[in-house]
Amino acid sequence: MKSFKSIVLAALAVLVVAACAPVAPVSAQSSSLSIAPKKNYLIEAGKTEKDKLNIRNLDSTSDLTLYLRVIDFTYTDETGTPKLFLDGDTEPTTWSLRSYLKVPETVTVPKGKSASVDMSVTMPKGIGAGSYYSAIVYSTSAPDATGKGNVGLAASGTTLAFVTVPGAMNEEMNFLKLGAYSKTAQKYQYITMDEPQVIGYTLENKGNVAEAPVGSMVLKNRFFGFEYNIAQVNPNKSLALIGQTRTFEACVKTAGQEQNFNGDTNEGNQCVSAGLWPGLYTVNAELFYGQNGNLTKELHKNAHFWYLPLWFIILAVLALLGLAFVIWRTIVMIRGGSFKVGGRPRTRKSSSRRHR
Repeated sequence: MKSFKSIVLAALAVLVVAACAPVAPVSAQSSSLSIAPKKNYLIEAGKTEKDKLNIRNLDSTSDLTLYLRVIDFTYTDETGTPKLFLDGDTEPTTWSLRSYLKVPETVTVPKGKSASVDMSVTMPKGIGAGSYYSAIVYSTSAPDATGKGNVGLAASGTTLAFVTVPGAMNEEMNFLKLGAYSKTAQKYQYITMDEPQVIGYTLENKGNVAEAPVGSMVLKNRFFGFEYNIAQVNPNKSLALIGQTRTFEACVKTAGQEQNFNGDTNEGNQCVSAGLWPGLYTVNAELFYGQNGNLTKELHKNAHFWYLPLWFIILAVLALLGLAFVIWRTIVMIRGGSFKVGGRPRTRKSSSRRHR
């Protein structure tokens, strides 16, 4: 099959010229602050969890003084980007940890060194089971008393803190969408000329628990019968927050799956080409979610999309034109020879006989 595909591509090279522009890599902006991006805790109602915040000053020339505060956050869209509530007068969310999470107001980290500060989370008695979360914001200036409203997560150094209170929870997820997904356009593609590298799925969280779905998908080409198994449906363990409609992305094939040194496979989340053939594809997704101590729930959905690259469209058009030409020539030959017998034209007989 691979050799046949190579032959087809080589034959179409005289018909199609593809221009490919290289993409320059984007380097991350340097920062003098190194912190943990996320903290996760399982705390029973009425219990306290004590922990440490490890902060590293990457600047080797000067000390770093930071101001810490706990604020709430929600989501901005279906991509999962959090939105911080920096206004100090904002009402606590229903999932807020602001009253339960304690951190120091300031900390000074010596140049080129690290500091460890105490933090604690106390969940009150009688609090309901479910997910609670807020953010610890680190800034180099004192908080503005007037606040600045909602800003994106990248506005300052931030640690997201999540607490799960065990017990009988309301866990409910709806499966909304599934199919080939464009990361650049951030939308589903049901007909695409570019090889799909990402399968997206959109879930709606209607419960009171932040959920991280797991499971598997099977991608199948209906023309040739090829199947591709996708085991990493949520490689970053991303969460659908309470009330959020979240779109998750799963690579058909990851860069990590191409490398295997000393028997170890690096499961990276960078999507690469899986060498998909053109045609109609179906996606079968089986997902699972649920917290420990609660019943695991399942989600199922099937979808389809067309992958029709330019070379395949040109080949199909040429094939149709060739078939149309053959049919036309056959009709012409049949019509042209319908009144010939033995190579000579057949004369029509008169309906009346001539009398001699």
